[in-house]
Amino acid sequence: MDYKQKYLKYKHKYLILLRQQKGGEPFLMDILAGQVFSYLFERNQRLLQLIYTNIQHVMMQPLGNFTLNPMYRLKLLSRSSLSVLLATRLAQGEIRNTRLELKLAKRIISRTHELPEISPPTLAITLDKSNNGHGDWVLSVAFHRTLPLLATGSSDNTAKLWRFSADGSAATCVATLVGHSTGVWSVAFHPTAPLLATSSSDNTAKLWRFSADGSVATCVATLAGHSNWVGSVAFHPTLPLLATGSSDKTAKLWRFSDDGSAATCVATLAGHSGTVYSVAFHPTASLLATGSSDKTAKLWRFSADGSAATCVATLAGHISDVFSVAFHPTLPFLATGSDDSTAKLWRLVHAPDGSAATCVATLAGHSTGVNSVAFHPTLPLLATCSYDDTAKLWRFSDDGSAATCVATLAGHSNSVFSVAFHPTAPLLATGSEDKTAKLWRL
Repeated sequence: MDYKQKYLKYKHKYLILLRQQKGGEPFLMDILAGQVFSYLFERNQRLLQLIYTNIQHVMMQPLGNFTLNPMYRLKLLSRSSLSVLLATRLAQGEIRNTRLELKLAKRIISRTHELPEISPPTLAITLDKSNNGHGDWVLSVAFHRTLPLLATGSSDNTAKLWRFSADGSAATCVATLVGHSTGVWSVAFHPTAPLLATSSSDNTAKLWRFSADGSVATCVATLAGHSNWVGSVAFHPTLPLLATGSSDKTAKLWRFSDDGSAATCVATLAGHSGTVYSVAFHPTASLLATGSSDKTAKLWRFSADGSAATCVATLAGHISDVFSVAFHPTLPFLATGSDDSTAKLWRLVHAPDGSAATCVATLAGHSTGVNSVAFHPTLPLLATCSYDDTAKLWRFSDDGSAATCVATLAGHSNSVFSVAFHPTAPLLATGSEDKTAKLWRL
């Protein structure tokens, strides 16, 4: 049996596993499809690796009793999602980088449907003082993965939780989080637990536990360890780890308890020569990306418990501060945004230590610094925002070598500091120096 036949065999086995999922509420599709997809794909890829490399990889932990609603199953299988993901991983050499595999990857990708035209986003709602919004700059925005909640952080020293409607046309501030003594630079939701992380120029990060409707939020832990302001926080997608980036030129990894009430610094990542503005975990690999005022981004490989971290790649290409870093959830790309008015796409490639990155595209369209970058959860789309008072959407090619601006979001009256896609709904959030956050319908 040749490689193509074996690939098709395992693809067929994978699809059967998905079709055997039973029951469940409709919304579980949105909540769990990505996790089920990634898990089953990874398991079958490991079988292929065993066949072709004779290397026995560490066994994966059981997925758990997740279910998918039959009504939504075709949504997961549509557009050859498995084929595209496997093909891109083959193309980047995660299994073997032979001509046959690359040819197969190219054939699979070429057979997928074309992306639909992107309609210009429309403004759904503005969150400001008139609806109990912030009294100063909105520095950060983040959506919860499963609950209709948006978090905002502001230089007014507070974070807020907003409950919004399905179409984003209505939003209510349900909680104001008071605890930091100076501005809140970054907010991030835990992917599954009811926890929110915030970071501040008071040199700390905090963990907040909130109720299901977001109306009650209590600070359960204060993370004090940095010697200067903390500009970024990010939760690991599966491990009890939180990353922080600081003006003290370091990033830190913190291990926390299930309820968030205890958090311990387990590693300090020292390698940058300037402020660490941004931190982001890879969705599946043991990699952390950091962006710094030293004009570089770095990739760090860390241990399962977070107690050891090693810099495995330095990404040099920007000519000014790197304000933001983000990994695509399924495709092998990292994005960086810089004060040099550009964003860059970096393709992650196979290397002996598991990480390397090559710049494949520079996105020039903003007239001033790019403050934040965010990938669409499933599509080859990148959002950027800038001091030029706008956000932009960019569509990039399969290999990342070409990117085209497909929409400019002009609605803020001052610098746009943060941008975030909703994980499942067609919504985008922005936060601005004009003291507002906005929800945009895609």
